[in-house]
Amino acid sequence: MIRRLILPASMAGALLVSGCAASLSPNPAFQDVALKVQERTGKRIEWDSGSDEGQRVHRHIDHLLKKRLTAARAVQIALLNNRNLQASYASLGMAQADLVQAGLLTNPVIDGSFLWPYRPEAGAVQTATGVIFNFIELFWKRYKQAVAESALEEVKYNVSGMVIDHAAKTNLAFIDYVATRQQIELFRKVVKSARAGVVSAKAIREAGNSTPLDFEQQQNVLTQAKLDLANAEAASASARERLNVLLGLTGRQTKVWRAPARLPSAKGATSLFDGIERMAVDRSIELAALRQKIITLGYKYQLTSRKALIPDIGVGVELETTKAKEEPREYEAGPIFDVTLPLFDQGQAKKARGIMEIRQAQDAYWAMGIRVRSAARLARAELLTAHKAVMYYERAILPQQARLLLATTQQYNAMQEDVFRLIRAKREQIQAGRGYIDALRSYWRARSNYQQLRSGRLPDGGGGAVTIAAAGGGGGDDGGH
Repeated sequence: MIRRLILPASMAGALLVSGCAASLSPNPAFQDVALKVQERTGKRIEWDSGSDEGQRVHRHIDHLLKKRLTAARAVQIALLNNRNLQASYASLGMAQADLVQAGLLTNPVIDGSFLWPYRPEAGAVQTATGVIFNFIELFWKRYKQAVAESALEEVKYNVSGMVIDHAAKTNLAFIDYVATRQQIELFRKVVKSARAGVVSAKAIREAGNSTPLDFEQQQNVLTQAKLDLANAEAASASARERLNVLLGLTGRQTKVWRAPARLPSAKGATSLFDGIERMAVDRSIELAALRQKIITLGYKYQLTSRKALIPDIGVGVELETTKAKEEPREYEAGPIFDVTLPLFDQGQAKKARGIMEIRQAQDAYWAMGIRVRSAARLARAELLTAHKAVMYYERAILPQQARLLLATTQQYNAMQEDVFRLIRAKREQIQAGRGYIDALRSYWRARSNYQQLRSGRLPDGGGGAVTIAAAGGGGGDDGGH
């Protein structure tokens, strides 16, 4: 006898059509992600499928590489060209395929059997054939589709977050690279000045107005300056390669692009922070993904609960034939059914797990809300502090060090100061220059982190993709935070 459900042909056809209503194409999901990224970053993304459109994108990238690279151009190239991002878009296709799969019913199964008597002369050969279909799945179809649709929305949020994170990483890497170029410029000036100091010290020594120790001290300054320059060049090469990876460049492309030699001066910062915490919460992709996660878990729990109420029931039709020797073939047909008795497994464990997953999701959501608010306050504080530091260097420290070195040099030339005081003044000016570059770098990094927060992601990838078993929403009109 057949142990599964049989679907009449007309019913099967109707369900097959309805089950295929969802499209397998991931393009609509990708367009949703592209619109979200465009709105939050001002940059566009493309999914390279090897088409003519992909070739046009590559030509556009080559065009951008021929220009002097800016932070905005670097980010745009990275979003169009990085292969890790391209790979992440495939998850949209997977989620879309899961959605289509959720709308499909299990394929019908044909069962058959053949029975021969132990003694051929004593009996007849029997055959049985049945068409099997589990029609109970009709009741779960909409719940499965709801789960898959919610999961697809999760993937959209997570992919959007990955794109925004990559944009921020690229921006930070660009800032770091330009900062190393500015350091190279500084140390080249130091080396040039140190060489002039050695020539001057040599002339003074030959005139008998200094000791050999004075000359050696100037030589030591030059040697240290050369070492600092070499270290700066090595750091710059390393920073360039990190940026090449983020941009997705290879071969000749890694050599052709040019970048500015200096970071721009700091802009105003005080006008950026109206309602920063609320802004961060409202725009947070992490929180949106976690809210969507709890929705998915809710649908899963509904599906589990309802399955526990209705046992699996199978119905169908079986055709049985009997053929005895020298007798005409006999046919018998009739309905069959089977029922799974919920004696031991009544879904209690699955329901308990579902409740725990939802509770876990709620706690994760509340925790993320706290993190987002804290990140907003920290971004504000770091940006304001970095801005003040840059202004302090530009308005006080650098001018003071320049005046101090000029006065010390004049006194040294007039033999009113020894070489050690001159060297100390030069070193203090170098340290001031390095400190200024570091402060400027910190400012632009802080500004980048702030913009990343405005785009909906925790700085430095602090949020990440939602990978916990459950994550979701809290209560209250504040969204759980």
